[in-house]
Amino acid sequence: MVPLDIPDRDTIHPVPPTTHPEGRLEGCSKPRRPRRRGARENLTQRRSYACAPAPLSSIFSPKIRGESVEEIGARGGGFTLADAVETRAEHHPGDEDQIHVYVNGVISDHVTSLRAAEVSRGILGLRGKIVLKHSVGVPIGAGLGTSASLALTTILTLFRIAGRGISLMSACKLVHEIEVRCGTGLNSEAGFLSSGLVLVLEAGAPPRLKIDSIPLPRDSVLIVIAATPVEKQRILGRRSLEEIEEIGDRKISEILENPTPENFLEKSREFALEAGLATERVQEIFEELGRLPVIGYAQNMIGEACHALALRRDAEVIVKKLREVFPEYFVEMFEVGGLASSFIEA
Repeated sequence: MVPLDIPDRDTIHPVPPTTHPEGRLEGCSKPRRPRRRGARENLTQRRSYACAPAPLSSIFSPKIRGESVEEIGARGGGFTLADAVETRAEHHPGDEDQIHVYVNGVISDHVTSLRAAEVSRGILGLRGKIVLKHSVGVPIGAGLGTSASLALTTILTLFRIAGRGISLMSACKLVHEIEVRCGTGLNSEAGFLSSGLVLVLEAGAPPRLKIDSIPLPRDSVLIVIAATPVEKQRILGRRSLEEIEEIGDRKISEILENPTPENFLEKSREFALEAGLATERVQEIFEELGRLPVIGYAQNMIGEACHALALRRDAEVIVKKLREVFPEYFVEMFEVGGLASSFIEA
């Protein structure tokens, strides 16, 4: 359960689709003269909506030596942040196949959105223009699993538009393959199959992966502190993946010996420090969180960001203090939990 730019390109080859200025994907049919918009086209246009949590990862042990996409993934664990990503999709039937992606109102070439749209188009036979409008309420590139959330909500909205059903397990299997092939994550989709504090005990594509969860205090929330987006390769470069895997497996075993939120966050923090993933900024955040009334805290995997579990009654004071100490950082409180949903919009 980790957003990850995978450096082992001999094992996994990211294949981001390239787009032309008009939004047409490389390899699609040559553009034809656009048809005039009329009443018939407006009647056939359909819109749908989907939302999904952000699967934040606290600890991981990469398993990327498998021979197939289904075997590749990561053991680990983390939290789900409710309703962090919303997607509205439009389908305009026609002869020209185009995909337009917007993230928070800005046109984007986000690789997992484009890939998910292409995969869904191929399964559903959707011809014409697809417009995806993502609203992301958490920082992108900070270890919050947004690439997986964007892929999932894209799939759910397009299946809704086509009038086709898809189970969450099947959608997550597609997300897994998209993330592995794009090099953006390892088993982040596990956060969509459960909620709260999720553990990935066995890596791989659904339904191969094995998950569990740790009960949380009734009135707990998660506070996210993010510095700036960072190249994951720069953080990972301090250790080999084999070393990270060994440290991760050892810390996960220690978590399972005493599966409480406090122990989970303590061992996850130890993992970040021992694996050399905690940057100077992350360690500064650790020091400040250690002075505050939190249940526990750890680093986002993989990002220059941290998260802390706290009781709701203490959250306001914690957020206020963090904003005073780190005025330039993103600091927000989130509800823990949430499941994906989708529906047709009128």
